[in-house]
Amino acid sequence: MITITPFEESYTQDVIDLVLHFQNDGTRPVVTVADQPDLLHITDAYFRIGGSFWIARDGEKLAGTIGIMPCGNGVAVLKKFFVYEKYQGEPVHLGRQLYVVLLQFAKENGIHTLMLDTPHNTVRAHRFYEKAGFRKVSENELPVRFSHPYADCDFFLLEL
Repeated sequence: MITITPFEESYTQDVIDLVLHFQNDGTRPVVTVADQPDLLHITDAYFRIGGSFWIARDGEKLAGTIGIMPCGNGVAVLKKFFVYEKYQGEPVHLGRQLYVVLLQFAKENGIHTLMLDTPHNTVRAHRFYEKAGFRKVSENELPVRFSHPYADCDFFLLEL
């Protein structure tokens, strides 16, 4: 059974393994934990600034993650949205489940604008975001700048 709960420190290495599994799939430049220090400090990087980070588990095994990092003035960044392949699509749709949790949090916490970055070649992710109402924008159109591990990426924006 899949459960979605707030991040627990004991899952730090599992989260790192999941994120790097997708980021370093051989289709783009390698990124490391050093390129994204929030992975080592999820509690500080997300919760202590008013955001959140959720883990989806199948029993005790990590199946997916999603985070929201507030930037102020009702703007936040959707971060670290990854779901292992066997949980994507039918019949689980874990990505949708995680996204619903994030949206609920955003609405309850006065977030009206979500932004995100994703590599150019992640076509499946682009389709998901577009179906969810995000629109592709240039980095200059974002309401605030935020750190992202790839220099060559696409940006998406959603007004809630």
